[in-house]
Amino acid sequence: MLSSLSFLLTISGTFSLQSPPTAKTNSHTNTASSNRRQWLISASGIATVLTTTSSPATAQPSFVSNLQGPIQDVIAPGHWIGQFVGINSKQDTWSFPDRTPEQVSKAIVEVLEGLTPERRDKLYMPEFIIQTADARKVHVLTWTKLEWLDTLDVTLQGGGGNSGGCVATARFYATGFLPTSIPLAPLFNIAVAWLPFGSPGPRGEMLQDFRLRALKGLVAKKLDEK
Repeated sequence: MLSSLSFLLTISGTFSLQSPPTAKTNSHTNTASSNRRQWLISASGIATVLTTTSSPATAQPSFVSNLQGPIQDVIAPGHWIGQFVGINSKQDTWSFPDRTPEQVSKAIVEVLEGLTPERRDKLYMPEFIIQTADARKVHVLTWTKLEWLDTLDVTLQGGGGNSGGCVATARFYATGFLPTSIPLAPLFNIAVAWLPFGSPGPRGEMLQDFRLRALKGLVAKKLDEK
């Protein structure tokens, strides 16, 4: 218990509230992109744990992440405040006229399964698990190389009216401040759920915004091919 308290105090002392980056300069983006990773360097001891449980060179989630990932996905403490702050969470509406929810769901799955390793790296999701894929929802667990768990959740509905079509409500969000490679990470992430944090992406764009924009384009292209 004492070691857990010391762990949380170390993290709390290392980080201040983060504000989302802007696209002013590349140097600003590079600085902001380390917001959620600073503790790998600053918090001695914690970095050692991560080094032994996760390697940036391998994208396959560790046994601990595979075990804890679904648990953290359900509770998603990083999304409790993040969905209101908006710096580690993004929601978008995709409209696909003349397409059924079944077609859109299938296209999303085909896009994800067809991603090359290079494209996965660009999207910061080298490893993922598709948990649900039907005419109502597509739910995907995605891990970064350092095993932070982010969730893609797409709710599908028929467009209604004479024109038909499909309307998809797509959300991409961080589930926690700490990677799932750390034992008891879901509990620790509940304890620090009050701490807002950013997930910066390329070119000063927030990571979840970048991911949804890229995936929407790929899904639309896949549907056009059909």
